[in-house]
Formats: sequence, C-alpha cells, structure tokens
Amino acid sequence: MANDIIKVPMTPLMMKLLNFIKKYVKKNKYYPTYQEMADALEFKSKNSVTVLINKLEQRKEIKRLKGYRRNIELNG
Repeated sequence: MANDIIKVPMTPLMMKLLNFIKKYVKKNKYYPTYQEMADALEFKSKNSVTVLINKLEQRKEIKRLKGYRRNIELNG
C-alpha cells in the first residue's frame, strides 16, 4: 500500500504545541528547544514534549533533524 502510515489523531495538546512552534518560528526565525516548548506548555518535563513531538512526526506535521539542538522542522 502506498499509504502505510498510521494516522495519529490530532489532540488539542498536539495542536497547541504545533501552533506554539509555528508562532515561535515566525517571531524568532528559528525553532524552539524542547525546554522552551515544555515551558510554553507548562510541562514539568521535556519528556512530555518528546512524546508529542513523536506523534507530530508520525502525522508528518514535523520532521526531526539528527545532530542538531533545535532539531525539528515544520513540514509544508
């Protein structure tokens, strides 16, 4: 099958993170760190951001770049 990707449903929290990333990039011209995303969403741990980033990556909303501190990039 051409579309073997399992589509993860977009949750309100995923949408909140995605919107934060978009606004951050528009304002700063670079991507936020995981700590900045955790702070913005009032998470106590960066691990919570990692879980959401993984889901956004599965949805093809973002992609991660290996070897970079600010290692995410918006798709489209």
